[in-house]
Amino acid sequence: MTLFSAQVYPGKGLGPLVLGASLHDVLHRLKAEPQTYPTIDLSYSSSQPISTPILLALPANGVRLRFDGPDQRLRLIEILDFSKSRLSYKNVEIVKPSSSNTAATALQPQASPGPSFRHVYNRLFGPTFPGEYISPSSRDGEAAGTYILSYPGIAFTFSIQASAWSANLDFVALLSSSAASPASSMAIFIGSSWSDARASIFTLTPPHPRSLSLAGRGKEGGADEVELVKVHGEGCIELVRRFGPPFWIILSQTTPQDLVAELGPPDAIYRKNDRRLAIHKARSSGNRHPSGVNSKYGGQDESTDTDQSSSHTTTDDSDEGGSPSANKSHDITSAECFYNYFHHGFDVFISSPTTPSARSPTSPRAPPSPPSTVKDSSNSTPTSCLTATKLLLHANIPGSYPFNRHRRSRWTLEHVPSAQHPDPLSSEMPFSDIANRLREVWKTTYNSEDEEKSLQRGMVLNRGWGDSPGSSCELLGGWEESIGGNRKGTGDLTGDCEQSLGNTELFGYPGLVFEVLKNGASTFPPRISAADRAALLKKCTDDLYSWQRQQRPSDDAFILHDGPPYANGSLHIGHALNKILKDIICRFQLSQGKRVGFVPGWDCHGLPIELRALQQQQQRKLGVSTLTDATNLDVDAVTVRTIARELASRTIEEQRQGFKEWGVIGDWEGAWKTMDHDFEIRQLEVFKRMVGRDEGLIYRRYKPVYWSPSSVTALAEAELEYRVDHESTAAFVKFPISELPTHLADKPDIDLANLHAVIWTTTPWTLPANKAIAVQKHMTYAIIELPDGSQLLVAESRIPYLSKLFLGQSTKVILKHILGAELIGSTKYVNIFQDQAPLPQCFIHADFVSADSGSGLVHCAPGHGMDDYEVCAKLGIEVFAPVDERGCFTKAALAEDPSLLEGKSVLNEGTEVVLGYLKGKGHVLHTHKYTHKYPYDWRSKLPIIIRATEQWFADVGCIKEAALKSLENVRFIPDLGRSRLESFIKDRSEWCISRQRAWGVPIPALFHKISGAAVLTEDSVTHIMSVIEKRGIDNWWTDARDDSAWIPPRMLGPSGENMYERGKDTMDVWFDSGTSWAILNGRHAREKGPLSDVYIEGTDQHRGWFQSSLLTYIAYQTASEMTGPTLAAPFKTLITHGFTLDQDGRKMSKSLGNVISPSEIMAGTLLPPIQGKGKKTRIADHANPVCDGLGPDALRLWVAGSDYTRDIVIGSPVLKAVNASLHKLRVTVKLLLGALQDWDPKDTVEYGNLSYVDKIALLQLSVVNKTVLEAYRSYEFYKVVNTINRWVNLSLSSFYIEIIKDRLYADESRSLGRRAAQTVLFQIYMNLLGMLAPVTPLLVEEAWHHTPASVKHDIRHPLQQLYPPIQEEWDNQLLAGDLPPILRANDAVKLAQELARKEKRLGSSLQSSIHLAFPSDSPATYGLFQRYLADLESLFVVSSVSLHQSPINKSIIDHAEWSYSADFETLESGKAQAYILPPTAAKCVRCWRYKVHTAASTEAALCGRCADVMAKINETVHSSSDHRE
Repeated sequence: MTLFSAQVYPGKGLGPLVLGASLHDVLHRLKAEPQTYPTIDLSYSSSQPISTPILLALPANGVRLRFDGPDQRLRLIEILDFSKSRLSYKNVEIVKPSSSNTAATALQPQASPGPSFRHVYNRLFGPTFPGEYISPSSRDGEAAGTYILSYPGIAFTFSIQASAWSANLDFVALLSSSAASPASSMAIFIGSSWSDARASIFTLTPPHPRSLSLAGRGKEGGADEVELVKVHGEGCIELVRRFGPPFWIILSQTTPQDLVAELGPPDAIYRKNDRRLAIHKARSSGNRHPSGVNSKYGGQDESTDTDQSSSHTTTDDSDEGGSPSANKSHDITSAECFYNYFHHGFDVFISSPTTPSARSPTSPRAPPSPPSTVKDSSNSTPTSCLTATKLLLHANIPGSYPFNRHRRSRWTLEHVPSAQHPDPLSSEMPFSDIANRLREVWKTTYNSEDEEKSLQRGMVLNRGWGDSPGSSCELLGGWEESIGGNRKGTGDLTGDCEQSLGNTELFGYPGLVFEVLKNGASTFPPRISAADRAALLKKCTDDLYSWQRQQRPSDDAFILHDGPPYANGSLHIGHALNKILKDIICRFQLSQGKRVGFVPGWDCHGLPIELRALQQQQQRKLGVSTLTDATNLDVDAVTVRTIARELASRTIEEQRQGFKEWGVIGDWEGAWKTMDHDFEIRQLEVFKRMVGRDEGLIYRRYKPVYWSPSSVTALAEAELEYRVDHESTAAFVKFPISELPTHLADKPDIDLANLHAVIWTTTPWTLPANKAIAVQKHMTYAIIELPDGSQLLVAESRIPYLSKLFLGQSTKVILKHILGAELIGSTKYVNIFQDQAPLPQCFIHADFVSADSGSGLVHCAPGHGMDDYEVCAKLGIEVFAPVDERGCFTKAALAEDPSLLEGKSVLNEGTEVVLGYLKGKGHVLHTHKYTHKYPYDWRSKLPIIIRATEQWFADVGCIKEAALKSLENVRFIPDLGRSRLESFIKDRSEWCISRQRAWGVPIPALFHKISGAAVLTEDSVTHIMSVIEKRGIDNWWTDARDDSAWIPPRMLGPSGENMYERGKDTMDVWFDSGTSWAILNGRHAREKGPLSDVYIEGTDQHRGWFQSSLLTYIAYQTASEMTGPTLAAPFKTLITHGFTLDQDGRKMSKSLGNVISPSEIMAGTLLPPIQGKGKKTRIADHANPVCDGLGPDALRLWVAGSDYTRDIVIGSPVLKAVNASLHKLRVTVKLLLGALQDWDPKDTVEYGNLSYVDKIALLQLSVVNKTVLEAYRSYEFYKVVNTINRWVNLSLSSFYIEIIKDRLYADESRSLGRRAAQTVLFQIYMNLLGMLAPVTPLLVEEAWHHTPASVKHDIRHPLQQLYPPIQEEWDNQLLAGDLPPILRANDAVKLAQELARKEKRLGSSLQSSIHLAFPSDSPATYGLFQRYLADLESLFVVSSVSLHQSPINKSIIDHAEWSYSADFETLESGKAQAYILPPTAAKCVRCWRYKVHTAASTEAALCGRCADVMAKINETVHSSSDHRE
């Protein structure tokens, strides 16, 4: 790319970019230099096109231009990246770029800094007044504010540290200091300073003309800019100029020479037969008749620009005087043509004079008198020379061409006032308002309503898009899409090429014609704008939810309870999958007439938020950034809770906004949070019920729990992650045996003094806590002797393994077949880690001892093993755990030498020290590395240990059976979820609910100050809850430890002394969220049964939220002594979804760099940038690509189209398919809207009067509707999307729409065939919106917003409707039986046509005549085709169809210029042939079908159908004319 170099002109412009120039002129210049300006990104508001500024970005140049809406004049030039340009002021460089070539800098992620303050202040522009300081939005001490330094016509922005700013400091010194950064941007504008100019920058009259070519023309006489066009009626048009006096154009009198003298030579000239400007009107064969405009309304339109096949070819603008030079003006009047004045915003048609238009009934009796210099307008007799007969104003009416924005003119209609609206109509008004006013003014001039409709109805245009510079359509082909004109690139387009549906219509009034986009192309854009998205999103979310809560009956409610996301971190793609699935479910239930209740929630407590808050605290105060440091930070509980609450609150607001941007409906204002006071009280109420139960569901016990040294807290099973690649140091260790059963000790070969028991452990650090050795009573053991004389006790089955591993082959077995039962109780050993005179410890039995691993003996440490604890507790063996909360040994680990182990981390150096100690004693036989599955803390991602501590537990064992029983009435999706949840519950006997952290709901327990005994009763909890209600839950930590207000009065001493203090433990966060069903009890209470209809979360929640919700609800019902055959689960249906994977099937992770953000999907940044339709307009390969962002609908369509019951892959290939699908849906909606523009439901055609093709379409619609409904009901949303996509692409677009094009645009507007097609399209449109409503609500809302008022009349909004019902008659089974052979024939016809196209014989399918030949033994098939013969032409989209019951006459084939054929199967399983031949008739110029008899063929020949249609139109016009006369 050529480096953009330009001089800076404050208050005037930047190089060739001049303030005040028109958008058209700037674009023309930019496109003329593609090497310098490779990327042009143009955007504007489609909802407020006039009042909103237009943005033109040049990302490859680091420049952004802003134009005002009304005039499209350049108002503001911004330099956003100084590295991409070389700018200078008075030949002094603004800033020297880092490289002479921007190829590298264009790819930099951030803009390079601009000039320093000193360079601007000392070298470039000199001293100036103090500027304006803007504070940062963040309160972070390191945040930076913005300082705007302003000069006349130019301003710079500097970033400055907020902590350094002070209004009392000298701004020069401040900006010169290290606290200020170089300029980040520069702006050029008109005004004395930025603070004075910014309020009126888009409204003040600019000093320069829009056109740079007019800049040198002043008041002295040269043509200056036309600011306003006033239409006075009767051919009188006043052009109000900027400087000079008005110039009047009198139609049929003003000559081309007058135009050139006053306006200068035109910018371009188009001949009258230039096909880019062809406007189609009706033709008739023979004598010419007025077509659409009667002479009494303004004369006959003699234009012959009527070729409907107007595929625009490139026109040479220099042809015959097309070059805009004044000395050739005498040549350009030699023929009829268009004079294009782009910079003024209008075209003038030069032709023979015509009769002036009629006077408006409401205008003054005489039009204003033009100046005397203008020819007398009273003489209505046409002259013989060429004159200006039409003025084409490039308007900006919403609904007109989008590209007209870039060179529009402003106009008023002065001659049509009305009693209610005396002010002129203007170009700033919507077309609908203009049309209504004009109808009101002219209604008295028509004889009937039919005449009025005939004269005012739109005429279809099939416009292509021109590509030449200066073309009125140039931008549309480059940056915008249209349904009209199917451009083929460089291919030659002939009149026989198939065209898309017409995209514009003409609406005519006496003396006026408005051209308005058809098919929703103007009001239904290819992509929704940001402004429209915000407004429509609110309607289809917040407004819809409020409406249904008011309108739908409360006794028919559907409740989906939200599994709360964690209020920590940004939203990711998993959040999108989860929340959008919930929304689709809710919206479908809304379509079933339900009153939906969805209250979003957030899980706010717990360690991750606490650690992140502490980490941020460290970063601000200590400069520490690692997570480990945060856990070691000594911060009081009050501070922790304060900063954690602030973090959670900020995160919730960010996530809430993100969820709403995805189109998720719900009670967002009433969202619950686990840190809310109301929620905490409800949670404590559930806890109190569980405490108060007679059996005691809550208890405290000293026993081993999962403990995270990294998080310094106990963990539940649901808070663990298992890694299969954990590596441990395993060891075979021998313990000296001190006693044996007598019958064994008396054996002569047994040397008790040298006898040891061998154990194998993967956690050597637990050996100091050993309290027993377990054997299996049914296993057999043996005593072996080593060469050194030592003897070992091992399992007999493990001798071969141990010999191979370390014992060697010289091992001697001295005693075999010792049954494990013989060793239990009477065999004792010594744990050498205990006192110097240790007490012997026993051998015990344990079922978990295996003959397939280790030595067959297991060392038991009940303080560090769950199974060990269960076995030892039954035998009264004490629990010993010499490890502290940080995972380090205490001095109790080795009494004889406490310092050896004390303080050593058991997961690190502690293991090595233990083994070293044992090796020194000769007790380690062998060590090796062992890779195995091991639990990790799911938050810190570090290994955990099992450690005995005093914790609070919930008894799961006593409610387990009731919980499992309740699941019998629950529907699981997928079915596998049932066994998964049941297995987790069956394997669980208790739940550790206490955590040693500050950020959470406190366990309301009291402890005796001396004995440490815990008090937790229903009465004590009730009292504590009453204090929390008064003081707030934070006071549990802030109040004095001896504050007696927290102690129930009965527990105080005789004199009121307090012997108790409050506990410090908090509840497990799973208990928090697990009791969230209590919210439903208050808001959506049900007398019985499940509280919620659906719970849906990820599959990991079987051991998490699903389980905790079920257990707490069952426990609550049990504690509340609820009666009934079975206790209910809190949910009727339990749905689980998988996780998201990248396109390579990998789990998403920041370390892998494969994380995808939902915002990236909505913005389209993961897809290739948009490319223009021509080589010159290619938009790609630059630093700021134009992305194909389709908003939340793209994200939602991806979710709905995925089989969520499995892990879901997402990546560029998937998103490409999703965007293609969404584009197809948008185009389909756009097409349907266009076809229904003149539709009114009162014109509905009864089913019996529909054609065969129409009935096929309704049959297919019926099948799709039922399939989609069933898929919704079974929660198989991917089937919904697949079914709709397949139907839209095949049955609708490629079949029905293709067939009915001819009827829609060639039949008479009120004909039965056309109304029948619209009847079916209306049903298709409403059904499509209804089926899409749960998946893409924004698309549905947008479509309804652009739906014609006549269609919406008396019809409820699709998002408020019930699911669209299917009429019984549509399900026509007789038709369904007849359809397959006809579709097979259609496939054969298409196949034969493709063969012809490959041979360059065929273009349009209308260029073919079809002959179907049936074998003589297929009478049923032949009879079926005979019944539907009248519909076969339209069904096959051909010009004629003939049937033959026997082989086709060979002469027909021989006499044809060419022929192709294909076979298809008959009902009788025979083979029929489909032949395609060239048609024998001539082409109709109106409908392109080959239906004109050759003898009658002329250039303007019409087929019989089109001739009849035109005759009716002309008959209406003539009859009204005769009646008036």
